[in-house]
Amino acid sequence: MSAWIALVRTHARLWDQVEAQMRQDHGLTMPRYDVLTHLDMAGGRLGLGDLATTIVLSPSGLSKLLDRMEDSGLIRREPDPRDARSTFATITPRGRALVKKARASHHAFLQRTFGDALDARDVADLTRIMRRIDARSVKP
Repeated sequence: MSAWIALVRTHARLWDQVEAQMRQDHGLTMPRYDVLTHLDMAGGRLGLGDLATTIVLSPSGLSKLLDRMEDSGLIRREPDPRDARSTFATITPRGRALVKKARASHHAFLQRTFGDALDARDVADLTRIMRRIDARSVKP
């Protein structure tokens, strides 16, 4: 129980801090940053199904978020020419520039939060433990 309480409190506190920092510095919510980061890391384009499995939003939540991001000029949705039932999300030049700028301050936040408090072994252990728990968790 003590590990669970520590995890929940730490997550809530860190999430509030990172969300506030991202909004203040770049006008982005963390879900928008998450989408842009995954698209950027994937070379600029992902199928909506693949994108949905990488971020923490429901399919309807993702669809609404992508609507707003498309209206803001951060992404485009494009039909898959090989499969009419599939659609790609593609990062725009504006989205790529924004995520590049946001990544620098986000990584600085992560360094202050994790890198300054933990050594490399601690980070490796934390990563290994979180991956093990995630792999065993029940997926809806």
